[in-house]
Amino acid sequence: MKVGEKVKITKRTFLNQGIFIFTGSTVEIKDIQAEMATVIYFDKEGHPHDLQLSLSDLGPLD
Repeated sequence: MKVGEKVKITKRTFLNQGIFIFTGSTVEIKDIQAEMATVIYFDKEGHPHDLQLSLSDLGPLD
């Protein structure tokens, strides 16, 4: 995985700051540091949200 790549979330659906983040959602990698990645998630209204996820919570697009 590298910065700018689009990947999907493999982690189970969870709530983050009042927003549901769904399993299988497509996100863009913004930054990678060690085993953590900052990704950009777009909610259903199209608003971007930065999330901190483990690299193990991300997978390739099919």
